Amino acid sequence: MAKQYYLSNNGTHIGPYTHETVLKKIEAQEHQWTDYVYDDNVGEWMMLLEHPEFATKLAQKPAVRPGASPAPAPKNLKDKEWFILKEGNNYGPFCRLELVQMLQEKTLFEYDYIWHAKLPAWKRVAEVDEFSSQSIRGMKESKDADVAEIFFRRRHARASYGASLIVHNNKTVFRGQALEISAGGAGVLIDTPNLQPGQSLFLHFQPGDGVPPFNAVCQIVSKQFVKDAAPDSESVKYGVKFTTLSQSVRESIKNFTTKAA
Repeated sequence: MAKQYYLSNNGTHIGPYTHETVLKKIEAQEHQWTDYVYDDNVGEWMMLLEHPEFATKLAQKPAVRPGASPAPAPKNLKDKEWFILKEGNNYGPFCRLELVQMLQEKTLFEYDYIWHAKLPAWKRVAEVDEFSSQSIRGMKESKDADVAEIFFRRRHARASYGASLIVHNNKTVFRGQALEISAGGAGVLIDTPNLQPGQSLFLHFQPGDGVPPFNAVCQIVSKQFVKDAAPDSESVKYGVKFTTLSQSVRESIKNFTTKAA
């Protein structure tokens, strides 16, 4: 019997599907590489982009070797000309809209490397003009329906959330405070300015706003100094995504954010 997979669709689980059926649904744009998939062998939900049995289908070599003569930049937002470099593997091609959507959904980060034929080498997203804050703001303010959709579509509903935290980075224990939460991650204040995007943390959330206490392994995806903090405060706002979280806790958070919406 062929291995079966379940897909996440707007908070509901659908399936089971075979590997071939999942790929056909992606090709038909019924699902995207940033959607979540579950199989019993892995034992947790993860993005199709990160699932080893599907990521191999997406991994490709760039059509033009970085460092070769630059080609014209893609003019159409839907031109599939962009590649992503993660853990030594090239993924793509993607169009610019897809990369912006990944940035919105925190599956691509400003410190990740990207490339297309115009660039002489791999560059961090933050170094590429097409993904500058001004450029993305201009896209957001456009009246193009395809562009507007990616800014309104949220994979995980968010809600304000008050709970104290205990944070551990395998060396030091810090205290913190949750500000907002979703099934995919949280915005938290932590009493240290020394943590960096990409770093993994263990967070223990105390009970708050109807959600029971829970533990999560997280990865820092953003860092912002708080301007209105007390002069002697070292608290910094960090955005974290959950990399390890039990399904029961994820469902509890989904229920909370849905009610708070």
